[in-house]
Amino acid sequence: MSDTLYRSAVVGCGRIGMTMEEDPKQIKPATHARAFSNHPRVTLAGLVDIDPAKLAHARECFPDISTFLDAGEMLGSVNPNIVSVATPPAYHRAVVELCALGGVKAIICEKPIAETREDAEEMVDLCARRESLLFINHVRRFDPMIREARAEVISGSIGQVLQATCYYTAGLWNTGTHVVDLLRFFLGEVSWVLAVPNDGASHPPGDVSVDAIVGFVSGARATLQSLEVGDYSIFDIRFYGRKGSLVLTRFGYEIERTGVVSRSDVSGYNELDGVGKKREGEPRSFMAFMVNHVVDCLDGCDHPVSRGEEGLAVLEILLALRESAARGGIRVDLSSARLCS
Repeated sequence: MSDTLYRSAVVGCGRIGMTMEEDPKQIKPATHARAFSNHPRVTLAGLVDIDPAKLAHARECFPDISTFLDAGEMLGSVNPNIVSVATPPAYHRAVVELCALGGVKAIICEKPIAETREDAEEMVDLCARRESLLFINHVRRFDPMIREARAEVISGSIGQVLQATCYYTAGLWNTGTHVVDLLRFFLGEVSWVLAVPNDGASHPPGDVSVDAIVGFVSGARATLQSLEVGDYSIFDIRFYGRKGSLVLTRFGYEIERTGVVSRSDVSGYNELDGVGKKREGEPRSFMAFMVNHVVDCLDGCDHPVSRGEEGLAVLEILLALRESAARGGIRVDLSSARLCS
C-alpha cells in the first residue's frame, strides 16, 4: 500500500462542493471538501469560488485552508494533485482544461460532464493528451457494494436482463443523469431512446422531467419514470432477468436480490420469490468512496470506473432524451456506441 500524500483543491464552494455538509441529516462526508479533508492521505489545500460571499463562508468553514477567487491562481500557489470541479456545468470545460494544462493528475468533474457534446469531447481529448485522469462524479459507481452487484449481473446471476424500471425525481439532468449512468454501468451501451415530457414533475430551472423508454445494444429495455420531488424523493432501479431480479433502492443504499421459485397456485409457472428475497445495505457516504477510488487509481492499484468517456456517453443519452421529448416522443437513435465501461 502506497504512503504517498496527495494535495487537493475544490473549485466551486456551493452545495456539493462544500455546504451540503451543514445539513445535520446528511451522511458525512457529503461534499468534495470534507471528503478530501477526511481522507488520511489527502490534504485539502485550496478552495476556489468566483463569488466573494461563498469564499468568505468557505474561510469560516475551513479557516486553515487557502482560498482563491481564481482557479489559475490556486493552481500556481497550491500545485494540487487532485482537483474537484464542483461548478455549474457551463463552467466545467474551462476549469477542467485549466487543470489539465496545469498538470493536475486527477480531475473530478461534477455531473453532467458538460452542456454540449463538443465541450465534453474536448475535455476528454485534452485530459487524455495531458495524461490527467478525468473522473465524472456519478458517485454510485465508486461504491464497492454497487460495483459487486454490477459484477454479479454481468456474470449472469439473474440471467439475461430483459427489462429495467427506474424512478427518479428533481429533473433529468440533475438526478436522472445518475439513473442513466447506472443503466449503462449495468447494461452496456444504449442504441435508442424515446421520451415525453412530464409536466407533473418539477425540476430545477433549465432542466426537464421526462418519462422514457431506453433501448440497449444488448436488446434490454428500460423505462424511466419521473415523480414529483415535493411529494417524496425516490431513486430506484429494478433489473429483471430470466433467473431473477436485482433492485437498487433507497437511493442506491440498499440492494435487493430475488430468485425464482415455482408458483404454488398454478402448475408449470414460476414467480419471483418474494419470501426468500435478500436485502442488504445501509446509508453510507458515496463521496468517501469516490475519494478512496481516486487515490487507489493514483496509486496504480485500481482502474477508473467513471471516466470522462463515461460522462460523454451519458451526456449523449441525455441530449437524445431531451431531443425526443421536445419533438413529441420520436425515437432518437444514438449516433455511435461507445464501449467504455
